[in-house]
Amino acid sequence: MPPPSDITEILWSWGPGESRLLLLAGDRPVEVVVERPEGLTGAVFLGRVCTVDRSLDAAFVEIGTGERPGFLPGAAALDLSEGAALVVQVRADARGGKGPKLSADLRDCPEDVLAGLATAKPPALLWRPHVLERLLAAHPAVARVVVDDAAALAEARRWFAAAARRPLPEVDEVLEEALAPVVVLPSGGRLVIEATAALTAMDVDSGAGRPVEANREAVAAIARQIRLRGIGGQITVDFVSGPKGTPYKLAAALKRAVAADPVPTHVFGVTPLGMVELTRERRGPSLAEILCRRSTDLTAESVALAALRRVLAEADARPGAALALVAAPEVATALARLGGAVAETERRLGRTLVVRSQPGRDREDVLIEEVTI
Repeated sequence: MPPPSDITEILWSWGPGESRLLLLAGDRPVEVVVERPEGLTGAVFLGRVCTVDRSLDAAFVEIGTGERPGFLPGAAALDLSEGAALVVQVRADARGGKGPKLSADLRDCPEDVLAGLATAKPPALLWRPHVLERLLAAHPAVARVVVDDAAALAEARRWFAAAARRPLPEVDEVLEEALAPVVVLPSGGRLVIEATAALTAMDVDSGAGRPVEANREAVAAIARQIRLRGIGGQITVDFVSGPKGTPYKLAAALKRAVAADPVPTHVFGVTPLGMVELTRERRGPSLAEILCRRSTDLTAESVALAALRRVLAEADARPGAALALVAAPEVATALARLGGAVAETERRLGRTLVVRSQPGRDREDVLIEEVTI
């Protein structure tokens, strides 16, 4: 059984087409959630069974999202047959070309939604929880919710009546930390984090400090970073070499450090090459997979959504100014695809948002300029 939730505060930074939520335990940031329209975690569907794979004890279920069919483990206990209609809930979003992970458990779904099953035809979306609703249900100890947007505040108060509003620059600061490939350790050493297709590799470098201190500090940093970044799957850690038995002592320390993680995390031991091996259950794409195309390179969509957040902030600082975005062609193309986010931005601006494509411009360099209308 995972430990009870330690989350006591949620900071919700709203943006058109994307919300960023920072979860705190006490005053410590421990998780970052990035929510976009395509995210389906928690949603309930009436699906249709495509295939039952007895060797995997699983079924593949079409839920009508245009993605690959969802993966439903434990099919034998459900006695499923191909073509059957089935109510499923998304437990983890699609990632890496694989469909979403599903569950046939109906605990989170409102009873009135299930009452309408008689008229639904599979595949069909039955219910999708608001991100804040989902997080509050998962973290019942939350005592404070803060948002940075007036409309988002009204939404938040539907589920948390005492929600407050203030600027939240710390959300973006923590997000930047969670995407950085290098974590600086207090003693001057470094923890280098690199994701590959097969696993996440971590390397500890003592720098000018003492190896024993770097290793000790890295244990705490690793436990924090895998949770903060939403890293799942296989993880290997190459600690700084030390006296005989050092890797085994560090593996034991890491096992204690990850015990508080609400996502099942298991330290398996030491490889023949002296690296510590652990796994963490996947609960959907990591932050880097959502926001970046390679390790720390932001996708065109991430740059476009960040630009919309910036133009709204700039409009607040310069009331009455007509603002335009000048962006690289791939970012301008991404904005054209993000119709809902752009429409929401224009609604708040009270005018059409001009986007000008500029060949040769760096992808992450988006200029906000004032135009005459």
